[in-house]
Amino acid sequence: MLSSNIRLNQQALFSSTISLKISDAQIKKHLRDPRVRQLKDVRCSLYLKFNKARTGGTWVLMEYKNGSQFGHRIGKYPATQARHIMDLVSIGSQRIAAGEKAECSGFETVDQLINWHVEREFKLHRSTTQRLQNLKSMAEQHVRCMFEGWPVMKLCHQTVDKQLIQPMFQQGYSLSYVRANFNLMKTAYSAAKKVKKITVNPMSDVRFKDFFGETFSISAAQVRGCRFNTDQLPETLMAIQKAEPDKRLLLTLIIAHGTRIGETRKAKWEYIDLTQKRWTIPAEDTKNGKPVVYPLTDGMVELLRSYQEWQAVQGYQTGMLFPLSKRSRKPIHSTTASAWVRDISKRKWSAHDLRKRARTIWLELGIDYIVCEALLNHARDKLDQAYIHTHMELQKKDALKTYHQWLNSCWHNWLLPISIPETTLH
Repeated sequence: MLSSNIRLNQQALFSSTISLKISDAQIKKHLRDPRVRQLKDVRCSLYLKFNKARTGGTWVLMEYKNGSQFGHRIGKYPATQARHIMDLVSIGSQRIAAGEKAECSGFETVDQLINWHVEREFKLHRSTTQRLQNLKSMAEQHVRCMFEGWPVMKLCHQTVDKQLIQPMFQQGYSLSYVRANFNLMKTAYSAAKKVKKITVNPMSDVRFKDFFGETFSISAAQVRGCRFNTDQLPETLMAIQKAEPDKRLLLTLIIAHGTRIGETRKAKWEYIDLTQKRWTIPAEDTKNGKPVVYPLTDGMVELLRSYQEWQAVQGYQTGMLFPLSKRSRKPIHSTTASAWVRDISKRKWSAHDLRKRARTIWLELGIDYIVCEALLNHARDKLDQAYIHTHMELQKKDALKTYHQWLNSCWHNWLLPISIPETTLH
């Protein structure tokens, strides 16, 4: 009679390696069975070794040479599906024969793919430093954390909408910035597919305009929408005036002249003439490649003088108004400038909203349309240019003087010079 303590091994007659023609259906079936450690493809020396978490595995191509065998990783599952694995087997075999590394893909999650893409862009250095910093910032602040641990192949329209599009809109980000983050994902997946890091691009059919209704115009929404209202000015000017000197000056210059944030953050002292009372933005720093001159009102001159003195007391040794550091000759990154705006706006509006609101107020104050266009540095036709050549500088000076007087009625301390504690002057 058998002892009751004897237990039969339920797995004794079950192989931990299953030989078959590997397919996606077979993978899903055996992935659920903890007794199966790996699958062996009957067509070649290809194995799929499951990971401990049973969430995927590693494709391994075996090489037999001089009586020994060597395993070469050629990809990950589910990043590389079974229906595409034979393409990697062919590529991997060629690389092995040439003595090269066989692995074609190492991504299991979306954040891994995004990290690879950003690092690759920095190595290739095909873009400007500003754009590279923007890519890095978007990846770190949004895309990576929103898709951390998310399987690299499990992306679709609904997933992107739930994980990225809707959360960013709810947090108050602009349409253009949300689209920039979406484009980062699209570009990353496309690049990975081109260099065969992945064999399928699940983002290929996902388009940004598909997240909106058929009658929605993205370009029209960008032009039309303005989240900053005129009645918000008193509270906003007060908040700006109480901010740190560098943040305060950046936003004050934008709201006082309607300048673009990218052009403002690059401002240099050599382009500011406090005697002649004018600020020049050179062609290389403007969006349209044309220089623009802003007359400086008396109040703005006093604010700039006090800021210049504040920088000297703080030990700044640079010609920049907004340098990266006290000795850097490079301006703050665009992401930093945008973060300063968000600190004041609480994500309710952007620097571009300030620019659009300024133009609205100018028109309401009766300022000539062509003068408004000149202050905004918009492209102009030959007739406008002829008019500008003879009349514009005086017109701009009068326009800004009128505008700043109107802003004084909203918050009279908005151009108050920066106060420097007496203890720092001795």
